[in-house]
Formats: sequence, structure tokens, C-alpha cells
Amino acid sequence: MSVITLAVLAVPVAIITALLLARPVSDRASGEGGLRKDLRHRFGPEFDRVTARHHGDPKAAERELAARLRHFRGLRLRELSEPERAQYSAQWTGLQEQFVDCPGAVVAKANVLLNRLAIDRGLPAESRARQFEALSVLHPEQVEGARLLDAVARQAATGGGTGTDTTGAGADPGGAETMRHAMIAGRALFDTLIAPSAQASPSTALPSPRAPHRASH
Repeated sequence: MSVITLAVLAVPVAIITALLLARPVSDRASGEGGLRKDLRHRFGPEFDRVTARHHGDPKAAERELAARLRHFRGLRLRELSEPERAQYSAQWTGLQEQFVDCPGAVVAKANVLLNRLAIDRGLPAESRARQFEALSVLHPEQVEGARLLDAVARQAATGGGTGTDTTGAGADPGGAETMRHAMIAGRALFDTLIAPSAQASPSTALPSPRAPHRASH
């Protein structure tokens, strides 16, 4: 067999070999892209938040969220009884009625109430961070609302953004508006957790906090 014939035969063999070697890499890349797409679709903004926490590394975010999914996917929440549901609902309604006069205190109490409800349903009790991880799997649409309520409540507890002005210089409308949005966002998760099946959607409108009276001299 001539050298030319051998060279001609070697070309298709080399091409086939290259294709066979490249296929696993292509399949693996396709699989990684599919996993990322699935996780992004399931977790929504949570995927971007975790990616940012990993300094923009989507693969690290995929590993964390996949592990979170495996851990919490089978979590079954306890059903509330009708009296429990009515009691929680009445407590939240009472807080909304107090919001106008003392938004900072109401946000703090609402955060405690939402945490108690979540634990009562069977969500993790060891830390809010762990609870938010479980919520991101079970209720990804509402987890950011829970985080916002918790963050605003902590800020109010330390004296930042209380919605009132203790110096007599006037109201703090920016802080009050943030707290109003936090209450509405937290209410979305609250409604989901007290609902027997599908999420209820009652009105979550809140009046703007009342500006504090400045003492007359």
C-alpha cells in the first residue's frame, strides 16, 4: 500500500477519532448548561443572589443550590388547624392596624410573628438563614420578601429607619415607606404559609405611617 493511500485513509480515521473524543466534552457542557437553566428557572432571583455571593461564579452557585434542593425538597410542612390559622390571621391584622402609629415596632413584631409561623409549619428553627434556604426551595417567589422584612426589622431594632423622628426634626418618610414595602412583602409569605392549599391573596394595602406630633411649646 502506497504512502499516499495510507495518508488518505488516515484522514477520516483522525476525524472520527476527534469527534468521538469531543462528544463527551460537548455532552458534559450541554448537561451543565441544562442544569444551570433548570436551577435558574426554579430559584429565580435566588440564583443570581447566590452567584453574587460566590463572586460571580455560577458553578459554585449551582453546587450550593443543587445541595439545597436535595436537602429540602422532601420537607413536608405541617398543616395548620382552623383555629391556628384564624389566630395567626387576627394577629397580623392587628399589627397592620397599628402600623400607622408605630411602624418600626410593628415591623419588628411582624418579623417575629412570621418566624413563629414558619417554625410552626415545620421550617428550620435553628437560624433564619437556614429557614430562608428552605423557603427558597419551597416558596422561591416569597423568600426575598421574608429577607426584606427581617432586614428592615433588624434595622428598626437598632434605631435605623424607624419611620419616626425622635429628635423633633420631622418624619422619616423614606424609612417609613421601606417598612411599608417590607410589611407587604412579608405578608405575601404569611398568606402562603397560613393558606390550607393554594396561596390566598387578600389585600395587603397599608396606610402610610402617621407623622409624629411635634410637641408644642
